[in-house]
Amino acid sequence: MSYGRSGRYEIPSDGTISGALVAALLASLTFAELIAATGHLEAIPALYGLEDSVNNWGFVVGHGFVGAVAFAAGLTRAANHRSAPAPLAAALRSPFLGGCFGVAYGTLCWLVGIAHGVPLLVQVTGGTMAVPCQHGASLLALVGYGAVLGAWYPLVRTAVDDRGRSRRWR
Repeated sequence: MSYGRSGRYEIPSDGTISGALVAALLASLTFAELIAATGHLEAIPALYGLEDSVNNWGFVVGHGFVGAVAFAAGLTRAANHRSAPAPLAAALRSPFLGGCFGVAYGTLCWLVGIAHGVPLLVQVTGGTMAVPCQHGASLLALVGYGAVLGAWYPLVRTAVDDRGRSRRWR
């Protein structure tokens, strides 16, 4: 007889969904603003061959949403695991710890996506680019993105879930 956890899907709480959406919006707008401030807003759509993109902001914010959903899902799943370390489990309620994990996530996205992924993509398409690519502006933008994402996700998640609990006990 096995005593492992079942493979059933658990529906995320309202706070998890709200936290992910609000944090995704704020972090994506922060990311787009930081990229625009460095003058590289057009670079992200250009990676897909969209040099004449009408709405670069929308494209960049869409990228941010995809990354934010992945972060929220991964953090929630890892923090809810029964053998999660205490700081990881507390990151779902602490903006500081969430922000720390967000900065780590932004740095990891930069290492994988910008430092190594973009040069490999350029080489595959016939161009030349040094590996790793050391693009400081994108590192700054992704660290800022991660900090905002990681801090706002537990704030909104906790506020919505606590509000729902207080309504049930009235």
